[in-house]
Amino acid sequence: MIYLSAEVVSGLGEDTFWTWFKREFPSSSFGTPKHLNDEDIVLRYSTLGFLPIQGKQVALCWELYPDMKELFRTDQWDSTLERVYQTARYSTYRTVATDYTKKYYQKFGSVETIPIGVNTDLFRPIKNKKALRKKYGIPLFQKIGIWMGTVHPMKGYANLLQYSEDNPDIHWIIIWKTPREAGHMPGANNFTQVSQKVLAELFNCADFYLVSGLLRPFFMVEWEAMACNLPMVILNKKSKEFVPSSNPRDDILRMGWDRKSVKKTWEQFLLERGIKW
Repeated sequence: MIYLSAEVVSGLGEDTFWTWFKREFPSSSFGTPKHLNDEDIVLRYSTLGFLPIQGKQVALCWELYPDMKELFRTDQWDSTLERVYQTARYSTYRTVATDYTKKYYQKFGSVETIPIGVNTDLFRPIKNKKALRKKYGIPLFQKIGIWMGTVHPMKGYANLLQYSEDNPDIHWIIIWKTPREAGHMPGANNFTQVSQKVLAELFNCADFYLVSGLLRPFFMVEWEAMACNLPMVILNKKSKEFVPSSNPRDDILRMGWDRKSVKKTWEQFLLERGIKW
């Protein structure tokens, strides 16, 4: 049995790693077991802290709190970091989504990189940009940039505003993750808490995605934009884990970030550890 121990399975109703994994590995189960047999394993989101039972556990170390701690030099996230490190320290296995974050967890043992996975069937290039722009009230003949995030400093909203000021000819599509985390960019088409289907269509309205964040790993929304083959404008290329090519969707497939590749990686991971599904 594979137990899926998530912090949030799907907060906005989106098809997350958790809902996708449950669908692809249908014998898996949500919840926290009281004990584990030899053929069982738990996929544990690292912020939950270590589950104090014997058996195989995988710490999913995807959160960027170590990066944030390093960049902002604050103790704001120390209590969460302690749970993350506890999960990494005492779990049987550790996985990260990008090679860059391995350095934070190698002191606890071996670390494997398994991408989270992008739905490349949903996030893909869509023809007829003009029709999509009409649908969402976006200027038809203006250069369009797109950005999604929150007002949190790590997302680089201030950098977006500066770039917009320096490039007044660009019209913006701004997508705020939730009402609680939303701001408002004057003059832009502002959207809040859109569905994944709408997000994919808005990506295809744009001419480029602006990468303004302060952390080195790409955010999931940036991987999704790349899957739509949207050109990526990176404000600080030296700060990112890699520079996307002129065909970023090809990069997604080459790097194994599509869900088909991720499923194969998880199948191999589980087989090597004697887990059936």
